[in-house]
Amino acid sequence: MAELPGKALAQELMQQSRTESRTTPMATVIQAAREGKFCAEESFRLIGQLWTLERLFYYIYGGWGQGLEIGDFPPSVKYLFSRQIMDESTHEMLYLDTLLRRRWIKTQKEAFSHPYGQFRLDSALAYYAFSLRNLATYPHSVRIAALNLGAKIVELTWMEGLAEALTDTDLQGVFTSQFVENRSHISMGRRIVEECIRTPFEADLCRWACGVARRDYGIFLCELSDMVLGRETIVEAQAAPLRVHD
Repeated sequence: MAELPGKALAQELMQQSRTESRTTPMATVIQAAREGKFCAEESFRLIGQLWTLERLFYYIYGGWGQGLEIGDFPPSVKYLFSRQIMDESTHEMLYLDTLLRRRWIKTQKEAFSHPYGQFRLDSALAYYAFSLRNLATYPHSVRIAALNLGAKIVELTWMEGLAEALTDTDLQGVFTSQFVENRSHISMGRRIVEECIRTPFEADLCRWACGVARRDYGIFLCELSDMVLGRETIVEAQAAPLRVHD
């Protein structure tokens, strides 16, 4: 069997993301859970903000889907993307169901107006969502590399750590129930990079996009951990452009 052209690149991106995922702002939230300081109020803040992020993926994927033309990628790539859209939709409903089931909100409408579920333009969450949306102008393989081999690996790592630290089995299940889908997203990202990234220029684009996604997701995690633990949030946008040579 011929060597897949992007195999080494996929391993490189995954290793970088795994290394960065070992130290994220969510470590303080996980430590709070281990010390029994992660209670109902902290849980409400976390689930409310994660629900806000998940519903923004409708906006992000809407832009990405417009960039998928007939014949530009194998049908399998588009099938995997449609599966990922469905999974993110499921996670969005999972968070909303948790908000309602725990009676933190009375109606779905209330979730949109509650401070923990509101979308604010001047936030790191918005910065991250717009950053991903901007990748719509790049090939699908590049943006999937950025999200699935970048931010998704960081997300899975802190979620695994938090789930292990939680003693509330119901809340623990909110995170563990996502592990299968999240791992499959990483696997599909690896497969797409392995099969579709063929030139040094495309590889550099993937390294750049992956770095941007990890950086901006990290800024969001900083804001998220501050909010969950009731700390004052001071987040500044970080401009660290990477030059890509043709």
